[in-house]
Amino acid sequence: MKIKFLFLLSLLIFLFNCSSDQQILDAFEKLKQQTQQSYAPDLSMAVFEFQLEKENGQWVLKGETTVPEARSALLQKMDSLLKTKVNDQSLLLPHPDLGDSSWAIVRVSVANLRREPKHAAELVDQSIMGNVLRLLKQYKSWYLVRTHYGYIGWMTKYSFVRITKQEVENWQKARRTMVYWPVDRIYSQPSEKSIPVCDVVMNSPLKVLGAKGRWMHVETPDKRQGYILKKHLGPFVVMKSADQVAAEDLLQTAYQLMGIPYLWGGNSAKGSDCSGFTQTVFRHHGIQLPRDARQQALLGKKITPKEDFSNVKPGDLLFFGLGKRITHVGMSLGGYKFIHQDREVRINSFNPQDKDFNPFRKKTLKIIKRILK
Repeated sequence: MKIKFLFLLSLLIFLFNCSSDQQILDAFEKLKQQTQQSYAPDLSMAVFEFQLEKENGQWVLKGETTVPEARSALLQKMDSLLKTKVNDQSLLLPHPDLGDSSWAIVRVSVANLRREPKHAAELVDQSIMGNVLRLLKQYKSWYLVRTHYGYIGWMTKYSFVRITKQEVENWQKARRTMVYWPVDRIYSQPSEKSIPVCDVVMNSPLKVLGAKGRWMHVETPDKRQGYILKKHLGPFVVMKSADQVAAEDLLQTAYQLMGIPYLWGGNSAKGSDCSGFTQTVFRHHGIQLPRDARQQALLGKKITPKEDFSNVKPGDLLFFGLGKRITHVGMSLGGYKFIHQDREVRINSFNPQDKDFNPFRKKTLKIIKRILK
């Protein structure tokens, strides 16, 4: 009888502890969600992954993040919940194993960023030659990277040159030119009949080594050297304020991309999605837009269009969607006309009398934002 009583008592204590532990885990999930919403609401721009586990009678926080304030806030909340200090085994990215070489420069014309570290995973973005990346962690031949505008995805190690912070600064201080032609090639000799070294796309920076007639002698981030036509290059464009950019220049760049095919996650002159197209155009003139249409829609001054769209200016961004979601972006040419990536980069109109009238886009137009002054 006594043995049976002790067994039942032990079982009750075990069930009570299990119930108490589950309550703590449930509370942790709520605290984690609150913290994420406060410090890392957009997971395309931040890593925020945490788990709470019990080991040898002690609560242990595991996981990783790119946001130090998020980890600190979560730890503080957990200490209050548990009435004791949690054992913090979480990591702040970049991963310590990367050491000083947690930076990189894209070495291929267009490098893919994927949602997971495998080629079959969704393409979420692209980065072009010469862009600086921050390496966050490694998995086999893949690295989780963050672009210079904060977007995060997985990229193969063959797409970039891994470097130190000092080498980043050396690259940025070097004499550089920028590719103005949508898609071009660097040749081994100053002749289009010579063997190509590699291809390049619009907005790619290249190190200048010298000049030879109508050719520029250049070097890529991985120190390959070659020649590219001067007429396809221009000054390297630094970041500018909105009042330094002319709408006419934006339109001229957008026209150069006419007919470029649609690519989900694409962000180059080889192929783009809607927000990749607008980002490429604005970046060419020194304005760095966020990556996604929903992010771009948070910028600028809201414009309420008149019935004839006469107050809509060239360069204004047009955002479309269904319900509350922003799902598409284009750029106004002024008035009814606009240019956007829709199967390919094309021009459409909001005017039913025009041949290029797009009734679906007129129906789903949600907001117009003015980026330029």
